Amino acid sequence: MPAVPPLVRHVPNPQLHTTWTFRSNDEECVADAAAAGTSALITIRRNAPIRLVVSLESQPVHGSVTVPLRFTGPAGRWQVSARRTTPHRFAVTLGSDDRALSRILVLLSGGMLELGESAQPIVSLAISPSDAQGQSWFDCARGKML
Repeated sequence: MPAVPPLVRHVPNPQLHTTWTFRSNDEECVADAAAAGTSALITIRRNAPIRLVVSLESQPVHGSVTVPLRFTGPAGRWQVSARRTTPHRFAVTLGSDDRALSRILVLLSGGMLELGESAQPIVSLAISPSDAQGQSWFDCARGKML
């Protein structure tokens, strides 16, 4: 009789429900969707590409230098490759054009942001809609992109 392969359990990462904070000044517009020490930080500066950084509170991540970063929500979906910059941080430069800005607008509408392979994400962030504060912040962001 052949041996039965061992049962491999994949513990799903819990969804973290984020809360938005926004700040704006003459230099930059910063939006942060954070929960339990994990965050997705968006920074928009004049004459610079949009930067999105996912910081993890959990254990350090080793392995691949680049991993998928996916967003799916009612306003749309997108996927990019994020680069591990430290054991707890992944970053992506989205660009400085209308396409990059539209990705941020879709993110502000709320949905699910997942870092890692879809079968077993490193983290899943349930992004809440940003409402009026997000719209005001987006106006700042759009102004920096002109």
